[in-house]
Amino acid sequence: MAGIIRFLIFWLWAFGGDAAAQGYRLLGDRVEVSRAGHWQDWTVPRGTSIIRADGTVEPRFMRRDINAVLNAGQFRYVSEGDTLTGGIDAAGSNIEQAPFVIDGDETTYWQPELERPVADWWVDIDLGRVVVAERIVVRFAASGDPFLKFRVMVSDGRTTFTTVRQREFFRVGLVNIANKTEREFVFEVEPRGVEELPGSAVQIVRIEALESDGVRGSEIDEETHAALPEVDRGAIDYFRRTRAGRQIRVEQGIYDALPVEEQAPRRYYRRERPRLAEVEVIAVGDNAARLTRPTIEDWARHEQRRTRLISDGLLSTFQFLREYDRLRDENQVQIDLGAKYWLDRIRLLSPGEPPPAYQLRVADGSLNPDGELVWRLFDERLNRDARLQVEESFPVQEVRYIDLRRLAFAAGDNEKGQVSEIQAYGEGYVSEVVMVSPIVKLRRSVLFGALHWTAETPRDTHVELRTRSGDELLRIAHYFTPRGSEISQNTWERRSEDRRGPVVIEELPGADWSNWSEVYHTSAEAFKSPSPRRYALFEVRLKTSDPFRAARLLDLNLDFGPPLVDQAFAELWPVRGVEPGQTEEFTLYVRPQFRVGNPGFDRIRLQSSSAVPLELVSVRAGSENLLRLGGGTSLWPGALQQALGEQGVLDLVFAEPVTEPTLYAIRFRTQVFLGHTQFFAELSHTGFPARVQEVSAGEATGLVSSQALVAVVDLKEGRLLEDVTVTPPILTPNGDGINDEGAIEAKVFAVEGDKRLRVGVFDLSGRQLRDLSRQEARPSGVHRVLWDGRDETGRLVPPGVYAVRLGLDTDASRQGTETVRLVRVVY
Repeated sequence: MAGIIRFLIFWLWAFGGDAAAQGYRLLGDRVEVSRAGHWQDWTVPRGTSIIRADGTVEPRFMRRDINAVLNAGQFRYVSEGDTLTGGIDAAGSNIEQAPFVIDGDETTYWQPELERPVADWWVDIDLGRVVVAERIVVRFAASGDPFLKFRVMVSDGRTTFTTVRQREFFRVGLVNIANKTEREFVFEVEPRGVEELPGSAVQIVRIEALESDGVRGSEIDEETHAALPEVDRGAIDYFRRTRAGRQIRVEQGIYDALPVEEQAPRRYYRRERPRLAEVEVIAVGDNAARLTRPTIEDWARHEQRRTRLISDGLLSTFQFLREYDRLRDENQVQIDLGAKYWLDRIRLLSPGEPPPAYQLRVADGSLNPDGELVWRLFDERLNRDARLQVEESFPVQEVRYIDLRRLAFAAGDNEKGQVSEIQAYGEGYVSEVVMVSPIVKLRRSVLFGALHWTAETPRDTHVELRTRSGDELLRIAHYFTPRGSEISQNTWERRSEDRRGPVVIEELPGADWSNWSEVYHTSAEAFKSPSPRRYALFEVRLKTSDPFRAARLLDLNLDFGPPLVDQAFAELWPVRGVEPGQTEEFTLYVRPQFRVGNPGFDRIRLQSSSAVPLELVSVRAGSENLLRLGGGTSLWPGALQQALGEQGVLDLVFAEPVTEPTLYAIRFRTQVFLGHTQFFAELSHTGFPARVQEVSAGEATGLVSSQALVAVVDLKEGRLLEDVTVTPPILTPNGDGINDEGAIEAKVFAVEGDKRLRVGVFDLSGRQLRDLSRQEARPSGVHRVLWDGRDETGRLVPPGVYAVRLGLDTDASRQGTETVRLVRVVY
């Protein structure tokens, strides 16, 4: 019972009894993300992911040869001031049934109202965006009749500039021979004009009946006719038999008055039941440029408004391209797809007067040493015939950015250079989807524990998670007009009440928030951001290097509980005047503070942002005055135990949990290799293995005045790799334990973030024999790699001279990122 009461007290303390949240759910001891509604509230580039009804989230699969009617309802656009949605645009009759022709189900159908004239037997399908249609399939229901005669018309969505605004339609299919039996028709959509590419721009498709047999759908016998429902009974035709044996149709009254020998057999019919089951518009594929565009509501405040006209899915809107200014690097049009897609084609559509010369280039988001995008430039193209469709095809590759330039061409100076759409096609799952959660809000600071998730990761796919945390929120007010355009606060306040739009409060991480943490590689890892904190953020990346495989995330959970201590602050000394790469002595002052109910800690973990071990010198505890005079209790050497871990981690282990406040002075030696080397201290408790509490930088003592955990070093402009050695220079891998292995050592300076340390052994012809490369989460520091004289197959290399090449993948244009050392192998 006491445990239940303590849990209830913590629940009310942390949440104030309010567990409602968007993008996640707060439970008693964890944050849970597991439902479709949760993922829908996360921030993700539009069009890059699919959220299943069961709560699974996965990258979108870009398709080829799509049926464009099936997802027409997902597209909205503005036409002459009206906001329209794809689907059924209009119908001459029975519009309630018309959606059945685009539902993908051949057992449902649209049947025009039979009492209406055939001129009203038509239906218009709005695809919601312009597509390059290559063929149109028309299917009639097996339970009814096909249209006796009909035609298929298409429109690219543009309207005529006349008094009556009408769309212009073009015929792509015609059946003008009476048809009673065929129920499937395929019409190829031929390009218009001088186009060389298959297909044509289509937004509206009209299916229009031309003739009907009406009450004479098909001839049946008298018994069948009598058994039909009244609505399905067709005509009864009466015939007079002449002396020559001919039969002439007559009215019933005349027929009844004829002598029996002149009465020919009557003919019975069922009524024609014209039923259109499905219309398919087979298009080139999913257009990544349209799928990733902002919603209509977002256009007014979207940072890339310039690209709206060439990616809104409408041929009726277009942009005049000015000639690219090579000197000023101006007038190009650039589209950011928001994620990397596997593409192999880019099409340009124009309503008329296209650019006579142009050039395309693409980029996957990679940066060169100067921090600029790395572009793949395609050849310059001429469009002398003014083709309204042009295409750039290339081998499948990852593309995020598309850049279009109109080039100077003397013969085409008078051309307006109109471009309606830049379309991007390919096939495969989006190669990297980045999702960011809403801010997870708790009413009080809590200690975050392990981060759990469930995912499906086929070969060549993986899931990456990162976190941030903080205690402050920045709230920014945005003021809007009723039409959705953002305006200043002063302008909004000067407007009358009826001319004011909503005020939207945007919440952003405050100044005290941490940067994104290191990547969580496996589920159940301890929280890697500062804790305890009141707020947190998640970032999820779904990655694949195979277009036809995708990672899927099912759920995500973050444990939390009361903090081990109420607060803990630390200060480092010295923080300046430190020599890079040289052994220096530091003192870290740590002061924990407690409140009732804190379980305390029995371990302090120390590490730096460099891959360098910390050598413990001493640990003393006591009051500030005692430590100032060199007194206090000596814990090490003493009762305190130390344990060295990987990547330079130093653990200080207490015999009993610490539950009383005191000041600790921890002296250690280490080397720094970064301009700003961050030191970290974490508290943990063996009784609560999932809880790790980070010590914050702050005022821990008056003995020093740094209030920081960062040592600042002047690295100047030196090499990134220094003191590279191979010891011993001569290997004798005989198995006698003497010089059997060579140690490749190097010091790495000024490199942050997850980087690959490339180490390879080559023969003098340049052939690589062994790859000893590895990924380093903290690349700066001292690295040591062993080589046992064997190649990749495990066989000893022949005696001779070999080259050890050591390098580092960096984003900076710095020299000294690769070096070579020679080593000899003898037996």
